[in-house]
Amino acid sequence: MVSPTKCRNRRWNANRLEELVWQQIETLLIQPEVVLAGLKTRMNEVNEAGYVERELLDIDRRLKSLDKEQQQLLQWALKGFPEETVVAENKRINGQRDLLKQRRSELEARLEQARETEVNMESIERFCEVVRQNLGEFTFENKRLALEALNIKVWVEDNKLEIEGAIPISRDDIQSITSRCSG
Repeated sequence: MVSPTKCRNRRWNANRLEELVWQQIETLLIQPEVVLAGLKTRMNEVNEAGYVERELLDIDRRLKSLDKEQQQLLQWALKGFPEETVVAENKRINGQRDLLKQRRSELEARLEQARETEVNMESIERFCEVVRQNLGEFTFENKRLALEALNIKVWVEDNKLEIEGAIPISRDDIQSITSRCSG
């Protein structure tokens, strides 16, 4: 795939760059355990889901408690408590509520991300096996199509090369991988 911007890095020879990129791709596909090791790390994040769910329940309990405090505050106001006291207490309650809602949004996003990282390891192994069986027969066009299918993006900065792509697990589920090397 051709980049929309011209590469200004003159330290890299295009043929050498293509060779390095393809070597990294082959390494990842021939050795699925490399990919799986990275995914297992992400899967450990999924195990945090129980903690996040418990924290979300705690936030909901605290929000209900704040609702009760605010109802009690209304009763105080009706009984003639000084307005400044009621206003200050109401402001404090609303500030706590805002912080709790913000934290809940952060935790919900984290929980969703953890659920999205769940992936079928067998699908990755099968994908890598299919590619491994056919790698030796890849023509330049096959390699180009493979890189396109894997959504490979390459960033070059000074003497560093970063390769990012995704292994298609199924139509709806794609797992990202990143590889770095120096040249």
